Amino acid sequence: GGVGGVGVGGYSNAAALGHDDGGKNWWRTGVVYQVYPRSFLDACEPNCTGIGSLIGIKHKIPYLVNDLGIDAIWISPIYQSPMKDFGYDISNFTAIWPTFGTMQDFDDLISTAKQYGLRVLMDFVPNHSSNLHPWFIDSASSKNSAHRDWYVWRNGIVNETTGEKLPPNNWRTMFCPDANCYGWTYDNRTDQWYYHCFLKEQPDLNWKNPDVVEAMHDVLRFWLRKGVDGFRVDAFPNILEDPQFRNEPIDPTWHGDPVADGYGKLLHKYTENVDGLHDVVRGMRKVLDEFGEDKVLIGEIYADKVVTEKDVISYYGTSASPEFSMPFNMELIGFFDYTGTFDPSIKNNPRNASKLKEIVDTYLLSLPQWAQPNFVLGNHDVRRITSRLKSSNFARAANTILLTLHGTPTIYNGDEIGQLDGYVPPGRHQDPNCLVDPKGLRCRDPERTPLQWNTINANAGFSGKDVETWLPVSSNYLQTNIEAQMADDMSMFSLFANLLNLRKSAEALYSGKYIPLAISTIGNATNAAENHIFAFGRGSSGKVEYLIVANLGEELLLVDALSALSSKEQVHAHIVFDSLKPSSYNNSSTNNTTNSMKEIRLSPEQAIVLKISYSDQRRVVAIAVGSVGGVCLIIVAAIVILRKRNRSSSRIAYTQVKNYE
Repeated sequence: GGVGGVGVGGYSNAAALGHDDGGKNWWRTGVVYQVYPRSFLDACEPNCTGIGSLIGIKHKIPYLVNDLGIDAIWISPIYQSPMKDFGYDISNFTAIWPTFGTMQDFDDLISTAKQYGLRVLMDFVPNHSSNLHPWFIDSASSKNSAHRDWYVWRNGIVNETTGEKLPPNNWRTMFCPDANCYGWTYDNRTDQWYYHCFLKEQPDLNWKNPDVVEAMHDVLRFWLRKGVDGFRVDAFPNILEDPQFRNEPIDPTWHGDPVADGYGKLLHKYTENVDGLHDVVRGMRKVLDEFGEDKVLIGEIYADKVVTEKDVISYYGTSASPEFSMPFNMELIGFFDYTGTFDPSIKNNPRNASKLKEIVDTYLLSLPQWAQPNFVLGNHDVRRITSRLKSSNFARAANTILLTLHGTPTIYNGDEIGQLDGYVPPGRHQDPNCLVDPKGLRCRDPERTPLQWNTINANAGFSGKDVETWLPVSSNYLQTNIEAQMADDMSMFSLFANLLNLRKSAEALYSGKYIPLAISTIGNATNAAENHIFAFGRGSSGKVEYLIVANLGEELLLVDALSALSSKEQVHAHIVFDSLKPSSYNNSSTNNTTNSMKEIRLSPEQAIVLKISYSDQRRVVAIAVGSVGGVCLIIVAAIVILRKRNRSSSRIAYTQVKNYE
């Protein structure tokens, strides 16, 4: 590895760029935005429902593409559904839920997206259907029904003493309704039990049945013919079950509420990551390939006590036989939080830069050269990033890291304005988890409250005046909304828009190498303070290089950026981005001259991007400097110049950058 062959360790991506290969690798260079359709925008056409709609998404495509700078949207489920799990319980995989709109509305959305060059990814839910799907209705009707073996049915156990009917084994549901937490539901019509990893209204499909496989492949084909660009595959590790139906072992480290945390009582070695999943995803990949080389398959796979990070990476497949284009990498979600994602008893330190460096370096440097990395900070199942970090400026720094790391970033709708978790009062909860434990971290209503567009009405422009929305709009909309932030050069929205613009214009950021770095502080910084600095470089051979530095601590630090440069050349340092003043350096009238690279100060929770060019213009380096907690710091990658060092002294000249070009 290395930068342009220089002796600096680096990570590179050998694949062709989406910018110049006819678009087949667009997902390697683009940015994905998750639309949670219930909460995105109620277009009130033909009337207001208090629930988002497909027409609402279509209306905001210009916002997403022109104002924000997004390349693709992933739309959470919009299919026909009884909505027990808000679209993830599907009763018709090839129909639209009427409240979202019509199939014509969907076709119009796709047409508009194509006009704007926006890619559209669907949410594919292969693990289960709704219990009201015609397949399951027929399956449950008789042991001899045509669809009986489309689901997972087993004989139960009878307690010889009490005569009580018990499930076939101890498998649990992720949505425990009680302390038993049975993953099986008894059906007295046929005196058997059916398995459901999730709600009892979400029976698991039997992917060992070739008819199921073909039917679900046909679902993919239906939407691909409609013009979608790929799929996010839901709950992928749960698709297969142990063919011997063995009991799962108890987790000896388990603690917690027997209902709210009941699923975690077992180690799910027989219902998660079961042998055969590689064949399942290869089958999906083969279907996508029927429709061209530009179709994308992204897997929802969380590393846990059964699934290792190595397992997650294995689902890339091989260069000869690729599987997922990208299995989602959820590690930044886990890091940027003060507790475990779903367990408040686990204490995390999101300011530990050494741990962050270990996570990022291990992930990026363990991927095959041809595999595309990806990072994500939020989604519809976890608390929002700004709420998790309890600080808007800390979230700015985290988002700067997200958008400058090597890989495809995914942004959860609302994070572009730093929207906070909404308060949902008793009686208004919707998520099944919230009905069991409204204050627990598995309750997902807070991160799903409607998007805050403006202050036109008390529904923040999400729906019409006086309409009761499906979840209450947060009162915070008066302080945090898209319209106000679009007019504010210092806003979180401005950070996203400007940084995405910079990313698009800089090959080093959208496809360059990842360069691990170690930066030290100067002055009286303690070891603890020094451990708050996270730094890495981005570079493309012979072209622009960027260095991203984050101070994750809460005290001011001074950094000697020049010490990281081994060149004797004259160096020009240009600030091109600052997370606290995201528009400042896109304005030629702004004085953005840095006074000294040898002593750079970072304000609390700040991120700065510097472009550094050498006097002979043979090397260019951009440096992103981040601070999270009261420190201004700058970072410079360790760079070796491939030429004789025939100058006796280092000189630095500072000039202003007119624009990103």
